[in-house]
Amino acid sequence: MEQDSHHEQLICMIGTDHGLASADVRSAFSLPADVREAVLSLARAKLGASGAVLLATCNRTELWVSFDGCAAPARSLNDAGAPLPDDPLLVALCDMHMVDPAEYAPYFVCRSDEAAVSHLFHVACGLRSAIMAEDQIVSQVKQAIAYSREIGVADSILEVLFRQAVTAAKQVKSGVRFTRAYATAVDQAIAVLEDEGVDLSQATCMVIGNGEYGRLAASSLVEHGADVLVTVRQYTHGAVVVPEGCTGVPYAERYGMLGRCQVVMSATTSPHYTLERDPFVEAREGEGPIRLFDLAIPNDIDPSIGGLDGCVLYDIDDFATEIGDENARAIAAAQRMLDSGMGEFWGWVSRRETMAHTRPPASAFFPLFFDLSEKRVVFVGGGTIALRRVRTLLPYVGEIVVFAPEFSPELERFAADGTITLVHRMYDESVLDGADLVFACTNSPEINDMVHDACKERGLLVNVCSDRYKCDFYFPGVAQRDNMVVGVSAGGKDHRRVRQLKARIARLMDEEDV
Repeated sequence: MEQDSHHEQLICMIGTDHGLASADVRSAFSLPADVREAVLSLARAKLGASGAVLLATCNRTELWVSFDGCAAPARSLNDAGAPLPDDPLLVALCDMHMVDPAEYAPYFVCRSDEAAVSHLFHVACGLRSAIMAEDQIVSQVKQAIAYSREIGVADSILEVLFRQAVTAAKQVKSGVRFTRAYATAVDQAIAVLEDEGVDLSQATCMVIGNGEYGRLAASSLVEHGADVLVTVRQYTHGAVVVPEGCTGVPYAERYGMLGRCQVVMSATTSPHYTLERDPFVEAREGEGPIRLFDLAIPNDIDPSIGGLDGCVLYDIDDFATEIGDENARAIAAAQRMLDSGMGEFWGWVSRRETMAHTRPPASAFFPLFFDLSEKRVVFVGGGTIALRRVRTLLPYVGEIVVFAPEFSPELERFAADGTITLVHRMYDESVLDGADLVFACTNSPEINDMVHDACKERGLLVNVCSDRYKCDFYFPGVAQRDNMVVGVSAGGKDHRRVRQLKARIARLMDEEDV
């Protein structure tokens, strides 16, 4: 039966994982990196959400959205809370991946508010991973929110939620001991090889893929004494780093190297097979047995290769583990830590809502144009957000100083040209000395809050990238032709619409020769 859920939800998610869908089904939700920004921004806009995050790993795909000050769409769920084919979140996720919602609805589950928050905290510490308490998921959760922040679709609700889930996961990792044989699928793959009598110290192994998981596989094999070949590709953004102890071979020559190998591990994000049946058969003709481990979603290795004589093929779903009764105490200890973290999150939400209700409502903001030619603008944080704002401010500001422990390469190039000043240091309040305008642009909401509080005490205007409620001003989209300057703002909410309108205004200014 369809239910029309209330519109006051703050956080919603929809997702599938190894427990709900096979690797073949999950493969349909592998999104190429070059389209991720566009489709995630579009999904956020279609849902009318204030924030969006896509958590995509080998074992799960989850779309997270928040509705901060805006109404969530009416949901279309069955009595069990599972999505029906016309559910807005399911439609948004399936549109992102260009698949039919009706075909994939049975594989998804929806959660909101308390249930969603609890789920993320459990995911981040590995209690809902195929490999119990596995080590990789916490960094994947951290990377997901970092990506949304970078492309401008995260909001303070998701920023704080994901940050506190990561913090709780790290506390569990350092404070709770689980009884487990392996931390990652790579560990399990190596254990399979050892159980089958493969002496890795006498084996040549090829690792296809030089991403995080490929490097982990290569380094682990080296630690076990294997001779490791790592395929590399040369990209325009720089050379690939080959893990220490490994030999790099061009990706195009991978088939030619197969005759030397007893083990192959493939872990790429390619939408195409890294090993196809026909060239594999030709390359391996007359060779001995080989074991292949496909650690990717979608599959890297043509599954039909597993049926060839002398070939044994494993995929990511072969490495799922059970939590086991022996971990009951560890799980209870972890749960106490997670409960504390979730309590802190909901306490923050409550305090934030109380503060919001005590301030006068602002439906729009008054535009002012300042002469900054003799002003000192201070940035705390040297990443992507700071870079975008520095780049826009350069023609207008007399002095720009950026304080951070490290900086983006383009900021360093600006400093080398003498157009800005970079100061390598951690934040302390003295960085605000002499400032006229301040931007808090770190990836730590706690540090951003410290900057905000210090600015309030000093009477400084401050823009806080992680919380629009703590901004004295919003940074507009700027279009300029000679002395004509137009700024566009949506009150810190819809960055995509601001970019679109700014582009239209810029085209109009060109056409009208203003």
